[in-house]
Amino acid sequence: MSTRVVGFLWLVTAICATSPALADAKRCVAQNNDGVQKRDEHQLLAARTAYRACVAERECPELVRAECDAALAEMKTAIPTLLVAVLDAQHHDLAGATLTLDGKPVPLDGSALEVDPGAHELVAQSGELSAHLQVIAIESDLNRRVEIVLAQPHADPPPVHTLPPRVESRSLVPAYVLGGVAVVGAASFSYFALSGHAEMGPLDRCKPYCNPDDVRSVRTKYLLADISLGVSLLALAGAGYWLLAEPKEPQARKEAPFSFGLTARPGEARLSVRWRN
Repeated sequence: MSTRVVGFLWLVTAICATSPALADAKRCVAQNNDGVQKRDEHQLLAARTAYRACVAERECPELVRAECDAALAEMKTAIPTLLVAVLDAQHHDLAGATLTLDGKPVPLDGSALEVDPGAHELVAQSGELSAHLQVIAIESDLNRRVEIVLAQPHADPPPVHTLPPRVESRSLVPAYVLGGVAVVGAASFSYFALSGHAEMGPLDRCKPYCNPDDVRSVRTKYLLADISLGVSLLALAGAGYWLLAEPKEPQARKEAPFSFGLTARPGEARLSVRWRN
């Protein structure tokens, strides 16, 4: 066998021997790159799996293996964990309860549940009782305690039927009082008007030499007649308003809607009306 043939055989043997090692090295690099990508996407559990596979490759280059080892050490404190407890109404551990995390059953034995950062749904169930809880896991948040209480829902209290508020009938006393004031005012108007008219005749005959006291007396009577007429009309209007207006809620003290004050002196008369809200 020539020397060239022997050399060729040795070359083929060397390539065949190094091919598995080369494949292992490529796979190791790919797993490290996959771990980096999953880490950037906050899929920490998948990233840890990739780094573990990288470290497990026997022919992995030492530099790549060191990177995977360092990333694995970081995963120990980066992956958030939850300590979930299912409790009864008295906040005691509920025996026989089941728990699912994102739809997958998980043990309820007090051990920490490793999750990726983000939102997760916990569902606890015991018999006919169940509860849903959404939690937000934060990176590096270790052993966060989550309590789920399963208790019988409180029965709604029976509806309370309340009677409509009773509206007391409006008292007619103010209407009677105002009606009486209207009658008195009308009578007073008639008296002063007729009396002033009776005294007006002699004054017409004695003009312009009439006694000033007689003139003042006639003017006062006419003024009082006008005031009496106004009081009568106001009282009559108040009585009508009181009878026709809608009754309001009962008050501790009922008062007339308005009051009158009349002051009369020789040559002067005053009428005051005060409205009450």
